Amino acid sequence: MDKLYAHFSANLERLNEQPQTSNYQTLFAPLTFPEAKATYDITAEDLKAEYITFTAATLDGVAAFISPFVDNMIQHPDVLRRVQREIDIAQACGKLSYPVATYDETTRLPYFMACIMETLRRDAPAQTILPRIISKGGLWYDGAYIPEGTQIGASPYIIHRNVDIFGDDAFTFRPERWLESTARSALMEKYGMWWGHGARECVGKNYAMIEMHKLCLEICRRFDMRSAGALQDDGGKGNLVEGCRYRHDRWAVAMFWGQGIVFSARDC
Repeated sequence: MDKLYAHFSANLERLNEQPQTSNYQTLFAPLTFPEAKATYDITAEDLKAEYITFTAATLDGVAAFISPFVDNMIQHPDVLRRVQREIDIAQACGKLSYPVATYDETTRLPYFMACIMETLRRDAPAQTILPRIISKGGLWYDGAYIPEGTQIGASPYIIHRNVDIFGDDAFTFRPERWLESTARSALMEKYGMWWGHGARECVGKNYAMIEMHKLCLEICRRFDMRSAGALQDDGGKGNLVEGCRYRHDRWAVAMFWGQGIVFSARDC
């Protein structure tokens, strides 16, 4: 945390001392301009708090998404090959920047985006129940009265596996479900809780999406990947270990501590 604060302070000081760098659009640069300060009364401490929210708070969430995304590619090599073909064609047609694609460019790759959405659905970074407190006056819901002060919540893990919304194969990783129709994709997104829901949705959502899209695309563009090793015995501890692939049956969130992956560079 101290390093993040120091990095932020150094960049803020550089922006203040070198006005010519103000044309370089960092995430918070616009908020340091005089007109923004006058309009929003933003202090350096306010910016520091936002900086920590949008960086430190997203680190675990983004990592918790990229790990299952890579694992899904490894466990479904046909999906990985299709994603790579789509990326290769887009690059050959000049539709992907190099060395790093832009966020907007990643959203124009239908199958890649289907894999992003399917990983969010099946392996959402936050699977915990997101509690809400019933406000003053209570709430009538489906014929039942819920008194004020009651804590309620919903499980993303359960909702994302609702067969009425996501299909009979809701427990299966199948990106194609997001390509079947615009109406069905809209319905599935409506019930998606990968960023929370409603007014308390994740404030770092947009920043996290930029990281997730760009990193996952570059991993698929630059590397072939496979799991290291075959199924192994863990000594009777109750965990499933495939090579160095760690899973635990009790975890709702996919955990891959110490996972062994072999990356092979692709021509790109």
